[in-house]
Amino acid sequence: MDKYYKPSGRFSLIFILYFLLATAIAFPILGLIYAYCIWYIPFIYINFFITIGFGFLVGFVISVFVIKKGKVRNPLLGCIIGLAGAFLALYFHWAIWIDLVMNAGESYGSNRIGITVSNIQFLQVFSLIFRPDLVFEYIGQVNQYGTWGIRGATVSGTFLWVIWAIEFVIVAAISAFLPYLEAQKPFSESTNSWYKEITLPAFSYIENQQQIITDILAGNRDNFDLLSKDVNSETDSHSVFTLYKSKSGKNYLSIDNKTSKLDNKGNIKFDSNQIVEYIAVNNELSKILLDK
Repeated sequence: MDKYYKPSGRFSLIFILYFLLATAIAFPILGLIYAYCIWYIPFIYINFFITIGFGFLVGFVISVFVIKKGKVRNPLLGCIIGLAGAFLALYFHWAIWIDLVMNAGESYGSNRIGITVSNIQFLQVFSLIFRPDLVFEYIGQVNQYGTWGIRGATVSGTFLWVIWAIEFVIVAAISAFLPYLEAQKPFSESTNSWYKEITLPAFSYIENQQQIITDILAGNRDNFDLLSKDVNSETDSHSVFTLYKSKSGKNYLSIDNKTSKLDNKGNIKFDSNQIVEYIAVNNELSKILLDK
């Protein structure tokens, strides 16, 4: 048995169907929500986190619905699918946002902060989606004049292109990275199914990290017997074991150390340090972990 799990690089063509379904259903909905949030929340710092959240949602949909159900165990392909999903989701967002610009009404607020009332016209959005030439033409026009500002100054031109480029990079990077990680998870080629992922309750913090890796490879149970569940995962440093089980009889294990610390506001935070990922573990050690 291999010491560590390695993806086979295979995939099922059914992932194409799931991707098309995501393109037809999930991406337009996410693009709609994102466009309205960006339009009606006039705080650039909040919009930054909204953009990150949008990227996570797109990546999550692709990971769960396309990679997992489509049985894609090729990380590079997962990354490419994620990039394609990010581009399409952003395109839907842009078509919807452009329609909000076209239907803009009364503005409320001051020259420093305010909102403009607008709502989309569904038929208009539908026609825009199938006219990418018009969408990109309108994007160019919006860039020339701008629709929002910072400290009373309208943002347009090169600076606005830079902001939009950063937005694309954020969404694309997150949307590609999550499917890439998902495609790396253990998959049983013999049973044609993903391993069952079991996150175990928190164990005591692992001081000798190299030793536990050595023990796992040797099938030595001594360090496993010493693991304690007498730890408060809300406040104490601890370790997190994720066990991957399959009907094929093979098991894999990932271990993370969570180091407790106080931030500058006195709140408890955790630094995560991955000790090992997808290491082969025998049935005896798996049983010890599950029994604990």
